[in-house]
Amino acid sequence: WHLTLNLPFHFLLLKTQFFSFVAGGLSSFKQNHENLCDNSLQLQECPESEGGGAAVTCTLPQSIATTPDIENAELTPILPFLFLGNEHDAQDLEKIQRLNIGYVINVTTHLPLYHYEKGLFSYKRLPATDSNKQNLRQYFEEAFEFIEEAHQCGKGLLIHCQAGVSRSATIVIAYLMKHTRMTMTDAYKFVKGKRPIISPNLNFMGQLLEFEEDLNNGVTPRILTPKLIGVETVV
Repeated sequence: WHLTLNLPFHFLLLKTQFFSFVAGGLSSFKQNHENLCDNSLQLQECPESEGGGAAVTCTLPQSIATTPDIENAELTPILPFLFLGNEHDAQDLEKIQRLNIGYVINVTTHLPLYHYEKGLFSYKRLPATDSNKQNLRQYFEEAFEFIEEAHQCGKGLLIHCQAGVSRSATIVIAYLMKHTRMTMTDAYKFVKGKRPIISPNLNFMGQLLEFEEDLNNGVTPRILTPKLIGVETVV
């Protein structure tokens, strides 16, 4: 298993149950079926790696295509105290107070800390962009400690980015990996089962795989006590 070369295939296996290879690649397909190709999304060509394979450091799409599913997604309870949501959820003061949420993690560089001036919540900003160059793993431990603080205080915690699809979902998946014996795949499927719209970008998936490797090798210790409520059927 080579993490860099196999990451796209691992990503595909998680994202869909069925996929096929196009003989000759996209260029060959476009020559024969140009009417079936959409040129609205332009990606840079991936450079050749020294081993002859395509490197995975090529430019990835930077924006999330807005769909009705994403637009209409409800605030999602992942665990009894841990909620995954979007910008609109962070603005909904009545809802987050009703859910006993006392902690909020904002995983963006630009969205305001909504209701911060009211002094009702403990806030943490993790300044991250949803890009193929963002190091999100640098914030994992900081996020875990904040989530655990909410957990120990008996308060709910809302973690959100702009859409609750990539950045904040990655943090939640990593938290489950840290505090249970879930593999990255199990944690991904657990969160996706609760919130089907999640889709961490390829860069973040790679960081989760590296995090899993460190957990398995003991480089980063798991914390298994106290046991999390709500994942008993998984771990």
